[in-house]
Amino acid sequence: MKTRFQAFAGLWLAVMILWWPAARAVVNLGLHDERYVQVMVAPLLSIFLIYWERNRIFERTEWSPRIGFLLLLLCVVPYLALLRASGRNVESTLPWAVGLMIGATMAAFIVCFGLRAFGAALFPLCCLLLMLPVPSAWMDRLTANLQHASAVTSVAILRLAGVPVFTQGGNRMLLPGLEIEVAPECSGIHSFLSLALVALCVGRICLRSGWNRLVLVAATIPFAIFKNAVRISVISSLGAYVNRVFLYGRIHHYGGLVFTPLAIIMLFALLMGLQRLEVRFARSETDGGKATRRGSPKLLLWNEDSIVRRPQ
Repeated sequence: MKTRFQAFAGLWLAVMILWWPAARAVVNLGLHDERYVQVMVAPLLSIFLIYWERNRIFERTEWSPRIGFLLLLLCVVPYLALLRASGRNVESTLPWAVGLMIGATMAAFIVCFGLRAFGAALFPLCCLLLMLPVPSAWMDRLTANLQHASAVTSVAILRLAGVPVFTQGGNRMLLPGLEIEVAPECSGIHSFLSLALVALCVGRICLRSGWNRLVLVAATIPFAIFKNAVRISVISSLGAYVNRVFLYGRIHHYGGLVFTPLAIIMLFALLMGLQRLEVRFARSETDGGKATRRGSPKLLLWNEDSIVRRPQ
């Protein structure tokens, strides 16, 4: 097995050297644009999940050089043609270059570990697809939707709290002696993407049902909007009734970190609820629908080899 990992490391290093312009462009994009934080996290997420499920993934391995090198060649040739056509300007065709780089990585995996291991590692390897840079127009639309949803939810929270507030132009709020506009920078897209990545990871580790995992990831949208709306409401109220400094101080610039635990709590509350549903469903199948005593809620971790355990 050690030889296989060494061979894969060598092939992957060769892929990275060949695709270095594309890899560097992706890293720069992730470092300088908060809308693309996922392209930086995707490789780490994939490596972590492969390590977590390593016993199942590498249970049966085999060398597959014919299929693997054929797939690798099918990625290298179009990439070289792409470089030649674009005059080595990778930024203009970055999604295609990154897609071929991901395909080459998967082909190297098949060479060293075989198709069975590839099938077992399909989900962790597919997490690399998060590195694909989504078109800027799509990200602008997502940002605008989160911006508007955060503004609408903020108005609702303020009115529930008894604060007189009026809306103007969708993203503008009028408070006593204060006018606030929810700018694109306050859309909370960074928090949403980070929360979605956390949900993707913990859902894979802690849940068995694919539908439950999808529910957990989808729930990050309202959770992120609500967290961001609470942040906007609190800062707006403090700016209107306490001091204008709150509108420009640290709580404004770093408020996402202050209110992030709220979204994390909601996420893990939903996670534990979905786990309890899975445990009850597993019990009903095992016990023929007979009632069993309830246990205290616990967060269960599994790695594809474990079975649903009954709380003691």
